Amino acid sequence: MKRKEDEIKLLNEQRVQPHDTDTEIAVLATLMRYNNKFAEYSDLLNVELFYYLKEKAIYRCIEGVINDGGITDINSLYEYSQKHSVGYDIERYDFVNIFEHCNAVTLGQDIQRLRDLAKRRQYWLVLQKSAAKVLDMTIEADEEMNDVVQVIGEMQSVEADGNTVNFDGALDEVVETAVNNKEGTKQFLSTGFRIFDDYYLLRPGTLTVIAAFTSVGKSALAMNVVMAVAKQGIPSAYYSLEMGKTELASRCISADMNIPASVIMNKPLSDAQMNVLNDAIKKNRNLPIYFDDNSTLSFDRTIRSIRTMAKTKGVKLVVIDYLQIYNQTAESEEQGMSYMARACKNIAKETGVAVIALSQLNRSALHPSIRMLRGSGQIEESADNIVLIDRPEAYPDNKVKKYEGEFSDVSIENTAKLILSKGRGVGTGCALVGWKGQCTSFYEIKKPDDSKYKEGNTVLPF
Repeated sequence: MKRKEDEIKLLNEQRVQPHDTDTEIAVLATLMRYNNKFAEYSDLLNVELFYYLKEKAIYRCIEGVINDGGITDINSLYEYSQKHSVGYDIERYDFVNIFEHCNAVTLGQDIQRLRDLAKRRQYWLVLQKSAAKVLDMTIEADEEMNDVVQVIGEMQSVEADGNTVNFDGALDEVVETAVNNKEGTKQFLSTGFRIFDDYYLLRPGTLTVIAAFTSVGKSALAMNVVMAVAKQGIPSAYYSLEMGKTELASRCISADMNIPASVIMNKPLSDAQMNVLNDAIKKNRNLPIYFDDNSTLSFDRTIRSIRTMAKTKGVKLVVIDYLQIYNQTAESEEQGMSYMARACKNIAKETGVAVIALSQLNRSALHPSIRMLRGSGQIEESADNIVLIDRPEAYPDNKVKKYEGEFSDVSIENTAKLILSKGRGVGTGCALVGWKGQCTSFYEIKKPDDSKYKEGNTVLPF
């Protein structure tokens, strides 16, 4: 096989096409150093992003070792190159020489640059072939130009064609859905909360927004939902800019302990409380709940982490807590919220997970409404479902003693009203839940026989 010097000489003679060797090396070095990045960007990576045979071969080695379940150290990569046909005679120092060029921060942008250059090379080849024909006086110029336009148009539509489904395919999915419904196997995540389960809110590929005034319990409700799903053995992920993984885990087990998470984290526990803690940890160990603190440095990192979690952990439910905090680094609130709302919906559709995004409401009235969503109407437009939490007890200064509309005859003490104000394809409605302030958690309330939540009725956890 030719070494790179001979290859460069040959390509120079053929007129070098658009490429960026430095960026290629940075991408390869980063994939070698951070194997999890390969899964994260796998849908964007392929060998044609690399121009010279050497970089193509190194990529094949990285891809091969990772797909075989190995770790991309120098020895494993070199051994792979010796056992497989990778298109280039690689030496150990070829891997060593690029390792120091790792740059995980710019990996996403670097891959996009390589994709752009690879596309330009495709166009280059089309135009190069066309140029020879243009000089052929036996071929009509307009005919050749039409052929070029057609070829380029086909190239541009390749990615879109990969996701195209004809009408029959869509009808097959309708039949599958109807059969699942008939057999009682409707595809949604069960939470134990009627407002979510009766309306089948957490379906694959959907975006559900939970919104409320500050300190009403958005995070608590989302964590209750995650715990209910995880206890069924269904992997879930929770992304929070406010709380780290330790605080989130303490809130997960707080309800089982009947001890506030703040006490667990900040105060000395008695021997009895330590026993309760150990029992709760034993009960909840091995729950498939995942946290990724590093991914919350930016919203784009969170989206990439979701893609990775779906591929590597089989995550089916994701919580993003919460949009307005992520938006603090955007140039404008309106643009930032619009971008994030669309990105949440897009990643849900792409990965087939159910995404819950938490959002604050402007406190411009005594009770919440969908019009109070902070930042952008794009949230309402992108969301499949919007659940509002009305808990007047959280704001005693309002002096509100009853709910608005339905459940107006129920005491607001230790309760909350969940309002499904938007449900794409499922309608709207509301339900009452219990609130355990000590452990900042919600629980389902059993419906009395007359289907009314009369004040004074005994309420029990579901």
